[in-house]
Amino acid sequence: MCNKGYIAGFVALAVVFGQDKGITHYQSQEYDAAQDYYESVLMDNRNNPQAQFGRGASAFQRGDMETAKHGFEQSLKSHDVQLQSKAMYNLGNTFFKNDKKEEALAFYRKALELNPEDKDAKFNYEFLKYQEKPPEDQQKQEQDQNKDSEENQEQDQQDQEKEKQEQEEKNQDKKDQEQQEEEEKEEEEQQEKQEQNPEQQASQEQKASEQEKSQDLKQAESILDALKQDEKIMQKQQISRSKSRKLAKDW
Repeated sequence: MCNKGYIAGFVALAVVFGQDKGITHYQSQEYDAAQDYYESVLMDNRNNPQAQFGRGASAFQRGDMETAKHGFEQSLKSHDVQLQSKAMYNLGNTFFKNDKKEEALAFYRKALELNPEDKDAKFNYEFLKYQEKPPEDQQKQEQDQNKDSEENQEQDQQDQEKEKQEQEEKNQDKKDQEQQEEEEKEEEEQQEKQEQNPEQQASQEQKASEQEKSQDLKQAESILDALKQDEKIMQKQQISRSKSRKLAKDW
């Protein structure tokens, strides 16, 4: 929380009432001496709102929140709107120090009503307003944040899976392409091999043809031998039958 309202208030006091001694002690962080000075001023006039403001500011720095609260409340009797705004702001700080956030929030709002340009009061008001959100609002906000986090994680997981799938498809396409290129290369090599050795191919064809003719010749010779063998057998049979007829006639 900012305390700029204290110093700005003292400047106004010094200009209007010439209370330089109290401000000097305060700026030198001699808060006991500053409060004693303002107490002495108030002995002559308890209704002095500027002195009440200085007394409250010094007490605040000393940690005496009760005296600070009383001093700022008394300074609200001033007709100076600027001093009233600063007193409201410092009362907000005082209640905040005492963990009374609702009261602090109310005084920051009043300070802004008197001086909408007070950036410190606006900051403290918004800061405290955020802290004062109902538990269900905070819970809903946390749930929304958790939901967003889960959705982000789920989206990240989906993106990773998609990226993995795309990578696998790329790898498979690359593998298929390499295999196709290998097959084409083998086919080209085979074709080149055939084209580069026409004489060898012709020789192989001639050799195969000669082998086929040789086989046909051997088969023909085998058939001829068989026929000759059959012819010999028939001749022997005829001779045998002729002899048999002669023997029978002689008888």
